[in-house]
Amino acid sequence: MLCIPFMQLDRRLLAGVFCALSLVATQSAAQPAAPTQPTPPAATPLPAATPAPAPAPVAPESLETPYNEAAPPATPPAASGTAPAATVPAPAGAQPPPAGPTPPDIQPDTRPLDSIRARRKLALLGELGWNGLAGFGPILTFHVDPHFSLDLGAGLSFLGWKAGVRGRYNFLTSPFTPFVGVGFNATSGLGQFTSDPKNDPQGDPNREPYTLNVKASYLVQGVVGFDYLHKGGFTMLACVGYSRLLNQNNVELVAGTLTAQDRAVNNVLFKSGAVVSFAAGYAWQ
Repeated sequence: MLCIPFMQLDRRLLAGVFCALSLVATQSAAQPAAPTQPTPPAATPLPAATPAPAPAPVAPESLETPYNEAAPPATPPAASGTAPAATVPAPAGAQPPPAGPTPPDIQPDTRPLDSIRARRKLALLGELGWNGLAGFGPILTFHVDPHFSLDLGAGLSFLGWKAGVRGRYNFLTSPFTPFVGVGFNATSGLGQFTSDPKNDPQGDPNREPYTLNVKASYLVQGVVGFDYLHKGGFTMLACVGYSRLLNQNNVELVAGTLTAQDRAVNNVLFKSGAVVSFAAGYAWQ
């Protein structure tokens, strides 16, 4: 402010003070009013164990911070690496996974099964027949190959104790197969026995008894038949054929005489004849 040159000195000092006060008042009017802090509501008393939090101090305003701007929130630090996967707790009683490499998945076996006679090689059967391998007795069968089987038999017949062996060829490998076979039999013989016609109600009472000596006999047989072997183990076979006597003198007349009818009956019982046989049993794996 310009002062009049002829103004006295004390008045010049008063005028300077007045100008300074006017300048300060102008600057104060230009500044915004300080924000009024709201009165906080009455705080609910917390439990004795937890102290009440102290209010955050408010920084006083100044010319350096005229607008009281809040500092921006801090940026969270970037995660380093890959976050670990959440771990799911195992249920109670669960076994931990085995250590080491996991074995490969087991694939189903799609290979075709072997023939039933390749899986069930041994069979035991009971035979009942005429001029059969065992007569009346057991037969043990061994399937050497699905196409070849070996039969062993032992039993009782009209020629005494009897034993035999037979090989047969099976045409098929299925459970049911026809076969052809060739076998050999040996018998112990019956020894001497006497037949008295008087014991026959239809016989001649005037005839004298006759005595025969039935010796050991040896026979060969050729048969055709079928063999059935179920997957559960049941097996049976049946055959027909012919059995030929190798030693024709296996029966000797010791005493008495034979009629034509007696000779015919003895030939059926002790000589060559037809083979009719049936056997059933079980085969093992």
